[in-house]
Amino acid sequence: MVSEVPEDYNPVSLETKILEEWKDIDIYAKLKQLRSNCPKFFFLDGPPYMNGMPHIGHARTRALRDPVLKYKSMNGYNVWHQPGFDMHGLPIEVKVEEILGTKTKSDIEKIGTEIFIKSCKERGLSFLKIWIDFYRRFGMIGDFENPYMTLSNSYIEASWYFFKKAWEKNLLYKGKATVAWCPRCETPLSGYESTDEYKDVEDDSIYVKFPLIDKKDEYIIIWTTTPWTIPANVAVAVNPKYDYVRVKAGNEVWIVAKELLEKLMTLFEVEDFEVIETIKGESLLGLKYRHILDDDVPIHKQFKETNAHTIILTNYVTLEDGTGCVHTAPGHGPEDYSAGVEFKLPIFSPVDETGNFTEEAGKYKGIYIKDANDQIIDDIEDKGFLVFRDSVFHRYAHCWRCKSPLLYRASDQWFVKVEAIKDQILKENKKVKWVPDWAGEKRFHNWIEGARDWCISRQRFWGIPLPIWECPCGELTVVSSLDEIKSLGGKVPEDLHKPYIDEVLLKCPKCSETMKRVPDIADVWFDSGASTWSSLGYPQNTEKFNEMFPVDFITEGLDQTRGWFYTLMLESFIVFDRAPYNQVLMNDFVLDQFGQKMSKSLGNVVDPKDVIAKYGADVTRFYLLWEIAPWDKLKFNWENVESIYRTFNILWNAYKFVTLYMSLDKFDINTSLKDVKKYLRDEDKWILSRINTLTKEVEDNFDTLELHFIPRKIKEFILEDLSRWYIRLVRERMWLEGDDKEKISAYVTSFYVFKRLSKILAPISPFVSEAIYKNFVGGSSIHLSEWDKHDASLIDNELEINMNILRNIIEGTLHARQKAGIKLRWPMSKVIVETQDETVKRAVLALSEIMKKQINVKEIVLGEVIQELEILPNHKALGPKFKGDAKKVVELLKTHNPCLIKSGFEKSGSFDLSGFQITPEDVTFNYLLPKGYELSEFENGKIYLNTEITEELKSEAIAREVIRRIQEMRKQANLNVEEYIYSYVESSFESELNHHQDYIKRETRSKSLLFSKQSDYIDKEWEIEGDKFLVGIKKLN
Repeated sequence: MVSEVPEDYNPVSLETKILEEWKDIDIYAKLKQLRSNCPKFFFLDGPPYMNGMPHIGHARTRALRDPVLKYKSMNGYNVWHQPGFDMHGLPIEVKVEEILGTKTKSDIEKIGTEIFIKSCKERGLSFLKIWIDFYRRFGMIGDFENPYMTLSNSYIEASWYFFKKAWEKNLLYKGKATVAWCPRCETPLSGYESTDEYKDVEDDSIYVKFPLIDKKDEYIIIWTTTPWTIPANVAVAVNPKYDYVRVKAGNEVWIVAKELLEKLMTLFEVEDFEVIETIKGESLLGLKYRHILDDDVPIHKQFKETNAHTIILTNYVTLEDGTGCVHTAPGHGPEDYSAGVEFKLPIFSPVDETGNFTEEAGKYKGIYIKDANDQIIDDIEDKGFLVFRDSVFHRYAHCWRCKSPLLYRASDQWFVKVEAIKDQILKENKKVKWVPDWAGEKRFHNWIEGARDWCISRQRFWGIPLPIWECPCGELTVVSSLDEIKSLGGKVPEDLHKPYIDEVLLKCPKCSETMKRVPDIADVWFDSGASTWSSLGYPQNTEKFNEMFPVDFITEGLDQTRGWFYTLMLESFIVFDRAPYNQVLMNDFVLDQFGQKMSKSLGNVVDPKDVIAKYGADVTRFYLLWEIAPWDKLKFNWENVESIYRTFNILWNAYKFVTLYMSLDKFDINTSLKDVKKYLRDEDKWILSRINTLTKEVEDNFDTLELHFIPRKIKEFILEDLSRWYIRLVRERMWLEGDDKEKISAYVTSFYVFKRLSKILAPISPFVSEAIYKNFVGGSSIHLSEWDKHDASLIDNELEINMNILRNIIEGTLHARQKAGIKLRWPMSKVIVETQDETVKRAVLALSEIMKKQINVKEIVLGEVIQELEILPNHKALGPKFKGDAKKVVELLKTHNPCLIKSGFEKSGSFDLSGFQITPEDVTFNYLLPKGYELSEFENGKIYLNTEITEELKSEAIAREVIRRIQEMRKQANLNVEEYIYSYVESSFESELNHHQDYIKRETRSKSLLFSKQSDYIDKEWEIEGDKFLVGIKKLN
């Protein structure tokens, strides 16, 4: 039996209660058991980083993913929903260093790597409960007791399989390359890490001349904003296709790009110059120059025997800035490095891990690179090679974690060959369904297309150790399991992290000497990229992986196209030769309401805990899905959250209304639609059609992952269809006494609609749907039930169209009432609907009974009201046009038929008015309604409301006004809806009320209605149209 819901909507209280119920029944265990033999649906959780609290962006991503999982589960899938947590990497290391007071790697080694690693592990694990509690409070149901954690031994061991496969496929190699480097963290960063954090900084901007060998007083001019890289210069690059000029400036000849000459000479304030020769860039290839700091950095004198200090050709030289001649230091730039390899240049990088110059830098040894800038510039100037010095504001890359300026330096690292396989990866990407499609076809495609070999090694502490052992004989062994370590004579430590794994020694299979592990750890982005198999314990355990792989669905933010989406694809392709996922939903970020990025410094951060504490998780989830498409930026708006909260309040009030009467009448929930089919009225059939249309639309939107349409359609249904229309239409039927068939049919229809609506709401707002469903149906949980698929037999498109037309007409009629100043409680005699649209005519004829009740009229007819056409002179036009005859024209207008004049305008554009030619701009036409009518328009026609009020209509109106007053007094007396009363009305309109006595008693649940003041009643004075009267009520004992 349905229970009455006495309390108002209190989301926090409701959700807290339901969370306890879920805990008591262990809902996830029940769900897994229920779906154990169902087809699998593998969702892979993008692991959040365990170094901070959940923010509103995390909430948005989970508001997108969780409805999909709940929907799939309700549709009979065994959903794999194992939360994951990323627990390694620099962010945690940096935070632990702050706590421990260390600043460098040597500081960490002094206090002990073991202490540092334990602190990092504690830091990562400290956020685990916070996140799981957030997931639960957010209404998520998952395997929270068994999350995958990248710091676990089982995960680390499983992830090593990647390195083994990469090694076997010749896709893992050790090499020297120029990589982005953080001197504070003393480790390289990946390409996407080095582009994540930029700051606007001021740097030196210098133009320098390198003297050409065997060409007296001839120089090639370069430009740089990193003077500290000049000691590492070994070439100058020009573009082979550009035009260059040899220009005489004073006693010297300079070489610069032709297109930039005027700009440069203006900058250098050189007025007297002459172009000697124009040449193509390709003709400069091989010209040699002397390094301007060879005395200060003596190693350059040794480079004279190499290809160093020469002009080379590259296509990356542009004419946007500088001189068209690019200073090239292969040890300090990725493009420079590629050019260095191509032209067999020395890869010279005289900078150590901390950003200080090494001994190879000569006189600059021991100086931090940025601190050396002024000295290097002064030395260049002293030697006469500085052409011009300035400063520039530009964006410069900084470490994404410690915020230190980055540099590029050449170092020995481990790399994954990406460029060799990216064409195959691009083919695999075409097999993935991306939502939106441009995320995969453009954004992700472009990232893969431009990908370079991945520097996967890091010279840090807290991460997955590279499973590579090296022997002095040069032999390398890559292991993929603990069993393999044992087979090579190694002793497996209890913890696979540094420093314990570093103590594991293996026997070289080639020379039998002792092999040591390379000291590096993996790039932290590797960790989550291995989750497709490592989260399932593969290859150590194959059963679950063989059952689940590949991933059916993932979703994360747009930044993951170069992060998690990318590492998943790359790693899985190397291991399994295929894409790891079938479907990807990409979402954008959450900004403040003005479109600014949220930050503590701006004070505009929205904490999801605050939103949930005020409005509940249901409203928060619904809002985050409703506000905008997932792939667009969401501007968080508190007012819109409040609007969603009001929608839920309206839903709850409608739910309260139907449960009140169902509980009073002890409605039998087993009564089916078939049982009441012949008693269903048009409004019942319409709402049954609407709820099934809504169901179908929601199913389609889930299938296409256009998730934002779902809450929008639900909201519209709740407000427009359910609350403001259907409940309004059936209210009187639910007040009927006894087992009236029309009342029961309204109950059955309402039961069907609310049950189905709760199912539709369940994936998005899991708590309120649970409350409604359990009251109507019972059972353990709505989330253990099946999805109610749409019933096509109940969808009546014509009825839905007709009802929409009807509502437009009603809205127009209410507008006519408003214009006439007549309240809805006052009945009117007739409405005339004028239309040429046959669909509208059919709708009026089919649903006229509903319309009559809703607009409170006695009759609705199709037809028209003849209006008198009035013509008025436009004096501003007539005066200048007819001058002294203007008054005569005005008088003539009064004697002519306006219809003939209007017809003349329509035929020829003018009318002969007794010799005066008038045109449309000379007059204005008005239609005059007959007395007693008010006009309003709707989309396909006009509405004429008869405003004449007869005595009979007036008496009924007064009765309705009295009913409203008595109902208000019942409410003020806190009477239950089913309680009966005695009532009286003392007034000057007794005869009018007496005529409607039975109607008043029925509507107010009055056992008696007297027309004189009673002494023991609660009474109050009221007023209708200026007439005062007294109403009294008394509760029936």
